[in-house]
Amino acid sequence: MTTMKHILQGFMVSALLFAAWFVTMIGGWGEVARAIAGEPDAPFDDADVEVLVGAPLPGGDELGMPTRLDVEGDELLVLDRFRREAIVALDRHSGRLLRSFGTEGDGPGEFRSPVAFVPDARGVAVLDVGWNRVTWLASEPEAFGLLATKQFLVDFPATDLVPTPGGDFLVLGFTGDGRLARLSPAGRFLGYEGSPVEVENLPPERRIEALQGTLRAAPGGDRLVRTHRFASRLEVIDLETSTSTEIWGHERFAPERGNDYRTRFGYLDSAPMTDGVLALYSGRTREDYPERANYASVVHEFGWDGRPRREYRLDADVIAITWSMADRLLYAARHEPVPSIVVYELDR
Repeated sequence: MTTMKHILQGFMVSALLFAAWFVTMIGGWGEVARAIAGEPDAPFDDADVEVLVGAPLPGGDELGMPTRLDVEGDELLVLDRFRREAIVALDRHSGRLLRSFGTEGDGPGEFRSPVAFVPDARGVAVLDVGWNRVTWLASEPEAFGLLATKQFLVDFPATDLVPTPGGDFLVLGFTGDGRLARLSPAGRFLGYEGSPVEVENLPPERRIEALQGTLRAAPGGDRLVRTHRFASRLEVIDLETSTSTEIWGHERFAPERGNDYRTRFGYLDSAPMTDGVLALYSGRTREDYPERANYASVVHEFGWDGRPRREYRLDADVIAITWSMADRLLYAARHEPVPSIVVYELDR
């Protein structure tokens, strides 16, 4: 009975917050404040700015609206929220569709609103914010296979996750008492990690903005990178020392009370490397970029110490990125003029 009560309470809260979260994903609320924490950092020098021209990966007609990417060997895993299948695997050199999985529904292996995935020791873990649960898939050469579906027994929706070596989950979501939540393999709440994001002085819609972002694991799994969707801020979390380092872009802003139409988008996604991080930066407002503020054509490179290294300017508006360490390729998901994956070679 207690478990069912938790599930029902969690579903009701998830439904309300998901509706608000989805609005911000496609356009956002809220005005932002500039220079909220002292003088802004120096912008990238012209010598540190590189213009990149990409090549579309063949096979774009296989995609509906890609929103998340990850490189696994010679494969590119793609979360495609507007395709019938939730997740697809492409040959990252030829673009050939290798396999796909997922249909809409509430049964095992079915999805309502998949928002994130991460490869782990078991295969691929797909997070569904609509049902607030994770589904594990075995990634076989010919097909994805369903391993298990686990409900998160918490009263907040999870929007991103990273499995830990011990089998627990570190979860990003609408948590008010910590930066991240730790959940057991069975989906039970174990505790919070890190200090909570400051939201007490913000109205409800601004709180949702302040808690949004992505969570990515660095190669080796010793660090996590948390982006802030509506702030020009990254956080690097060192799992070995339990310390966190803030990285601010040269334009400093965060969610604040104000006019909805002047919402400003910050870092949309990140691609951790062995020696630093690539971060997809918008900096756009809904006022200046109607229906395009939640896309970006700028990638900032930072070292783990937070020092800016280089700014890359892409030839397309994209919504997600990932990085191939083996051949220094940046993969980016774009939606216009047609849904596709664009490949950029980084000279670094």
